[in-house]
Amino acid sequence: MADDIYLSELQRDAITELLNIGMGRAAAALSEMVSEEVHLSVPSVEVLSRTEAAHKINGNPSKRIAAVRQHFQGPFWGDAILLFPQEKSLELVRILLREENIPLETLTELERDALTEVGNIILNSCLSSLGDMLNYEVTSHLPIFITGTATEVLENDNTHSPQQDDVVMFLRMDFALRSKDISGYVAFILEIPSIAQFKLRIDQYLSGHT
Repeated sequence: MADDIYLSELQRDAITELLNIGMGRAAAALSEMVSEEVHLSVPSVEVLSRTEAAHKINGNPSKRIAAVRQHFQGPFWGDAILLFPQEKSLELVRILLREENIPLETLTELERDALTEVGNIILNSCLSSLGDMLNYEVTSHLPIFITGTATEVLENDNTHSPQQDDVVMFLRMDFALRSKDISGYVAFILEIPSIAQFKLRIDQYLSGHT
């Protein structure tokens, strides 16, 4: 693996720590919205192709998912994505609206606005936390709501034309509302030039904590 995308064990540990803190803040924001404890998984950090990332998102790449995607910029850049299986996203909308008996067709109409709002809060909470800890200012585009297969979600980006075999850094953390049987996760996608800059920031972070 090329040096510019290779991650040492120390770098992986630091990224995991940062994701834990950032997603902890995001989970607290979601918990307040849904009045429910949010459980988090151990973060994962992988460098892989977009095709492989699509399979990580969904073992069945043809199955449709719901996602909120937000492009961010700073010393490093990429996309933060909030993802749900589509049936779980509709259930979350029911909880957010505090109404159990909303018809499916009405839920679908409300899904875009409700999940975009959730994504905006969760993704910005996580991004601002990363920015604070790495001492950089993050700017982000308006979040966009997407439904489609995992491959379509990863390719639905107006800033460039990604290829299936692009190498990306895939940072993932799962969350769940166990009593409501709802799960989803947040992923960050960074391309090779951004990975190199991200590693520099991680090394600066480590040097300040040793």
